[in-house]
Amino acid sequence: MKKIALRGAAVAAAAGVAMGALSTGAANADTFIPLPNGSTSIKLGEATLTVTITNQSAKLSPGMVALPTTRNAWVSGLVSAKISGGKADGGSIAAGYAVGCQVDVGAAKITLGGETGADAGFGQSKYGESKQGYAVSASGKTGGTLSLSAGSVGTQFLTYDRATMPAAGDEISPNWDSVISPSTGFKFKGSSGSLSFTEQTIGVDGCAGYAQARFFAKVKAKAGSTQGTAILWGKPFTLG
Repeated sequence: MKKIALRGAAVAAAAGVAMGALSTGAANADTFIPLPNGSTSIKLGEATLTVTITNQSAKLSPGMVALPTTRNAWVSGLVSAKISGGKADGGSIAAGYAVGCQVDVGAAKITLGGETGADAGFGQSKYGESKQGYAVSASGKTGGTLSLSAGSVGTQFLTYDRATMPAAGDEISPNWDSVISPSTGFKFKGSSGSLSFTEQTIGVDGCAGYAQARFFAKVKAKAGSTQGTAILWGKPFTLG
């Protein structure tokens, strides 16, 4: 079961983390990849915004795909944001994975552009600098694969369910279906918020060479009259 849990200043949900097993026997055995924790901080006036990723892992399953040009993984983890000091006034979290076909996503300077999808505005991380930049050629949500050619990069954003289906007899607005559709951004109030994701699917289609993926989070927050954005990149890992 693929699920995601949200935690805000006043609302908490139980978080589940997928625990896989490393198996090297059969050709179609799953491979469990534990990934390291990471964090970054920025100043918001007198306050500090800290973004962390913990309990992160990926599970590769060759049996999930039928073609050698398709690679999938189930990803799990917990991304958290915390405002310390000052007058915390909430913020938003958008997170997901950059996936690349024949691209070292740890060394490449990935240039995305707005809030989500192809306009996310990310920069470079500590895992290496590169003079060659990569614009995002495809963007989507978790739960499927991106079609990528050699030398291209895409992004898949984590999703969660914003609301439940209306019951019989409920008054609903004309756009209720868009309101309950899976969202890729989570707003939190107060000084902290988090997203816990369990076995959400990412993948690459049409890639004849090696493929890699890498976690990212973009957190916007406000403390008093100061607003800021923190970008966190995780460690790259292979998709096969």
